[in-house]
Amino acid sequence: MAFEKMCVFFMTGTGNSYKIAAWCSEVAKTFDLQTKMQQITTDKLAIELGEKILCIFTFPTHGFTAPWLIVKQILYIPRGKGTSAVVLASRAGIRIKGISLPGMEGTAGYLITCLLFLKGYKVRGVIGIDMPSNWTAVHWGLSKENIEFIISAAQPKVKHFAKVILSGQVYFDGIVSLVLGLWLAPISFMYLIMAQLIFSKLFFASDQCIGCSLCVNSCPKHAIIMKGIKRKRPYWTYSCDSCMACMNYCPHKAVEVSPLLAIIFYYLTTVPISTYLLGNLLPATLTWFPINLDGAIQYVYILTSVLLVYLILHTALGWRFFSMILSRFSHTHYLRRYHAPDITLKEINKR
Repeated sequence: MAFEKMCVFFMTGTGNSYKIAAWCSEVAKTFDLQTKMQQITTDKLAIELGEKILCIFTFPTHGFTAPWLIVKQILYIPRGKGTSAVVLASRAGIRIKGISLPGMEGTAGYLITCLLFLKGYKVRGVIGIDMPSNWTAVHWGLSKENIEFIISAAQPKVKHFAKVILSGQVYFDGIVSLVLGLWLAPISFMYLIMAQLIFSKLFFASDQCIGCSLCVNSCPKHAIIMKGIKRKRPYWTYSCDSCMACMNYCPHKAVEVSPLLAIIFYYLTTVPISTYLLGNLLPATLTWFPINLDGAIQYVYILTSVLLVYLILHTALGWRFFSMILSRFSHTHYLRRYHAPDITLKEINKR
């Protein structure tokens, strides 16, 4: 099959998926294909349809599955009418002391594949790509040597995949990861429904924050707002997808994660408020209700309590001494950050 145009859509925080998109574009040039790249944000995707069009979707793996943002965007795109598409899910590769540990995309690639198929797209390939892990909310950024090693292994794999697809063939990989992802589906579901929302409330701006709003302007989900009475500072909403752009691109390393908040949230989420309400306050006649009241009440309680604690925290952070102390008790204050080499926010956002 001879394609006439390639449209590359990438969801990225720290530039990993952008590099994958750029590698695919480089291969397209060798086929004399017209190429268009667009960052996946909350804006509508400019999908072009036709049998001679190839759409590429690349995005990071979150909780062994696809992030909410890419899922929602695929649900909203127009029907494909036979337009070809491929999926590349980047996953967290780790290398320590010369030992490489591959990431796992789980159901990420094939979930989006199924959605594209149901939307009428002709999916011609799926693959998982190891890129340097950017989850510096949990671990230190990888060293330059390890970053270069992982990327040098990923680049030829992506380019080979792109050449196979542009040559008119198909390329489906990651079946083992898919099986493991289906086994881990309950964890993925809980991540998307609950953990992701709580993770968004672990971010805060330390005393090093100068209020430049770079994190606000670079967030692909517009999940950060500047909020405050005397001194405006970043505030993370429930829309956050933990893409890590804010933390890893902040020039002052002011964006951090608080383990103390994680402990507080853990104890809040373990309070069985739904059991107490159903057992003591709400009438027994509600037991016929067609939904799981116990789970629904607990869910609302967790979101509300986390939100209230975060509002109190954000207010307290207006006191610079408090933000300094909270920062010094965070592991992220002392760890290296990461973003894809030679990739700037300006370069990503112009797409």
